[in-house]
Amino acid sequence: MAGNIGNRNYLFDNIKAILIFSVVLAHYFRASTSFDTENLGGIVYIASFSYIMQAFFFISGYFSGNPQKCRDNAFKTFLYPYLILMPVMYGIRYLIFGDAHFDLTLPTMALWYLLTLFFYRYFLIDLIKIKKILLISFFVSLTAGFIPFFNSTLAIGRTLAFLPFFLMGYYFKEEWIEKIRRIPKPAALMTLVILLCFIVALTVIDAVPLEAFHMKNSYGSTGLGNFEGVAIRLLLSVVSIIWIMIFINLLPRRKTFFAVIGQNTMTVYILHIIIRYFVKAIEFPFDDSSISFLLLAVLAVLSVWFFSRPSAAALYHRIMEGLYRWTVVIPRTLIRQIL
Repeated sequence: MAGNIGNRNYLFDNIKAILIFSVVLAHYFRASTSFDTENLGGIVYIASFSYIMQAFFFISGYFSGNPQKCRDNAFKTFLYPYLILMPVMYGIRYLIFGDAHFDLTLPTMALWYLLTLFFYRYFLIDLIKIKKILLISFFVSLTAGFIPFFNSTLAIGRTLAFLPFFLMGYYFKEEWIEKIRRIPKPAALMTLVILLCFIVALTVIDAVPLEAFHMKNSYGSTGLGNFEGVAIRLLLSVVSIIWIMIFINLLPRRKTFFAVIGQNTMTVYILHIIIRYFVKAIEFPFDDSSISFLLLAVLAVLSVWFFSRPSAAALYHRIMEGLYRWTVVIPRTLIRQIL
């Protein structure tokens, strides 16, 4: 069976902990007043976005071994929270900034991830019926950038661009993970060093536009020609795959302190957005100094730790469950009784 729906795999929880910290740190750096791709914050941001979402989607695909269950739960788990959080985040932005824009078809900060996961989980049962869908998904990902219409609207641009990583996770076999983990650790560490040097070099020479890492708009909108855009997206895909292999090889599979964080990444992902709004609103005194970098890093650590606490995650899910019950389950039951 594709995917893995067995016992808790702490390897992936540990990986997710690294990923969520990378998300939060990158977002806080980007929100600072003097963000620049040429300073440390910029390098961290670019390095992070060369693997964050690709790895998250890979892991999500890996644990989507029951396509019918994925479809049954897709609305409640992803689309419903999106519909609730969009107006909530609009209200928070309005309170913080005194101005805000609301458009349900244009996902705001980070919430596009929920919409994209809804599409993946809901349509997975149909996608896997298509022969050679994984190969086709890479073709779709590379060519989606040709079409200006595939942009931030309903997160279509990113949904198409990241699709191969979700499907790679779905088709990935447990024995392949074992083979990757048998690669000598020194070789994996050397690959990691080379990869980091490569990313720093890309940043220094400004070879790839920052927006290209987000993969949310067409190549033309980022100042790239179609063939140049394809080459860059293909390069970034290869880089992301190498990152995923490094994580699988180097991170422990036993339960660790980080595994607890990895089990509650969705809560961190959603709630850290609010802290990012405050970082941006107060115009964090970011001056390229070591102290400024350290303060933001500490804030990221505290945010990840606090929002990943089981009590915080339980409260979030309790609220969502209650809202779902009162706005969907009860009205649906009443309508059925009436009819």
